[in-house]
Amino acid sequence: MQRLCLFLLVMLTVNLNAQKLFPVEKKGKWGYMNQEGKMLIDFKYDLAQNFNEGYASVALGNMPCLIDAKENRVIDTGIYQFIGTYSEGLVSVMDYKFRRYYLNAKGKAVLNLPAEIYDARPFYKGLARVGKKIDIVQQKFGFDISNLGYVFGYMRKDGSMATEFKFDDGDDFLDPISRVMIGTKFGLLDSSGKIILEPTYQLISPFNEGLAVANVMGKFGYINEQGKLVIEPSFTYAMEFNEGLAAVEIDNKLGFINTLGEVVIAPQYDEVRPFAEGRAGVLYMGKWAFIDPKGNYIYQPYFESVGYYNEGVCPVRVKGKWGAIDKQGKILVPLEFENVGIFEDGLAEVLYRGINLYVNKRGELLPRVN
Repeated sequence: MQRLCLFLLVMLTVNLNAQKLFPVEKKGKWGYMNQEGKMLIDFKYDLAQNFNEGYASVALGNMPCLIDAKENRVIDTGIYQFIGTYSEGLVSVMDYKFRRYYLNAKGKAVLNLPAEIYDARPFYKGLARVGKKIDIVQQKFGFDISNLGYVFGYMRKDGSMATEFKFDDGDDFLDPISRVMIGTKFGLLDSSGKIILEPTYQLISPFNEGLAVANVMGKFGYINEQGKLVIEPSFTYAMEFNEGLAAVEIDNKLGFINTLGEVVIAPQYDEVRPFAEGRAGVLYMGKWAFIDPKGNYIYQPYFESVGYYNEGVCPVRVKGKWGAIDKQGKILVPLEFENVGIFEDGLAEVLYRGINLYVNKRGELLPRVN
């Protein structure tokens, strides 16, 4: 019995530590609630970011600090003027002399960045995008004119550079492949710092399901993660793949293609949402409906606007008010909000009488007021 009680106590501690916290604002001050809407951290902060890996950047007296889920200060106020997002065991900070560092979970500096570094993003997949200042020299009227510019590269956790500082922009490595830009052209970089595709495209979208939209001379097609063109650029507009289908524009109407580039739902819609959980919102004759992957209507055109399904729930608007429905079309969240976001972790952000709150799948407003 004693061992069982100890096991239950350990499991309870793990569950308490693992629960997600949601930032909430009240009268200009921020706190955090749990998924049930109970306030666990009171309204006291001037700013509050989302928790990531157990830590969140908040501000007191407009001075940032880093707290854990028990509200212990890992980094106190008054030391740094900027504290970024904690990720992969490190957080980027900038002191009041504009020097940048990466700190660990104990608030100790493990990377001191050179003075020319002006931007340092969070680490993802072991790489962080960092930017440095450079002088850009242009000749005007026979004189060399120097202007301040910026270039970006990718840094490893030991402080060594995985790439040169040669990009004009680039993604964080939230995915195995990152988009990078030189000038106005897009290319691809892998998480080892190797260029997969030289920047040659007018546009590359984020990857989804192994494919990305690519713009070639004003026409849209698709490339794979190796940078190979797999669907020829023949569309006037194209969206990312979701559940094996992607919306494309042909003759000013939107339809859907499969991963072979074959049209499987004829172009007939004025606007669409991506497929999610087996259905997609489509705008037809001024009203929104939902279709299945074969193009059959699940609900006839009725809604003024829709989002997309996640966790079995989708935001919809009727008579100027937002709510949310389940997959059977039953209203779960009443149609009384100025806006309803996409459900994640059982909750959606809502705008109610000008106030940002949360709502659960029972339509209950959170946080709960005692």
